[in-house]
Amino acid sequence: MGESLTATQTRLILPALCWSRYRADFYAVTADLSVTGLRFRSSVVPSLGEILSCSIRHAGSMEAQVIEGGKEQFVTRVIRAEAPLPVIVRRLLDLAAEQNGAEVPQRVHPRFVPDSPDILVTMSCGTRIPARLLNVSASGAAVRIDIRLEPGTQITLGRTPATVARCFDDGIGAAFLQPLPAEDLGPHVLL
Repeated sequence: MGESLTATQTRLILPALCWSRYRADFYAVTADLSVTGLRFRSSVVPSLGEILSCSIRHAGSMEAQVIEGGKEQFVTRVIRAEAPLPVIVRRLLDLAAEQNGAEVPQRVHPRFVPDSPDILVTMSCGTRIPARLLNVSASGAAVRIDIRLEPGTQITLGRTPATVARCFDDGIGAAFLQPLPAEDLGPHVLL
């Protein structure tokens, strides 16, 4: 475990039992939590895109999609959980704070409501969908949109490339592929 964590990663060590429709049960251990997802260490590395069910001690059960894989590790994005996603995230952050002995930061970048919230979301196929920005930060945006988009979907918000990071009842949370420059931030932002 000589790897160093980045500023956006929080160490979190919890045992987990994982399985899928096409894979037998296997054990894994969470390694860290970040805006990208929840990283596991395991001798079993599922395929990219594979949907896993995971029961994580003290955190609960969840369904997650594998978004990265490597040598004896993989990263997942939570799709569904036994409790609302904000409750699960809060539980994981509280456990990380207990383990690390320090308060875990909630947000890396401040959020604000843009003056011009109407925007077009462009899909990779070129289809444009009208949407409304709920809030924006340097690293992403919350967007109200009338269609369901899956986590991991590549989109463009205005002219800004992004990936769908999470879904909620009437919209998505999108992570920008590149953080916005500081001079572009504020209610006047144009994506």
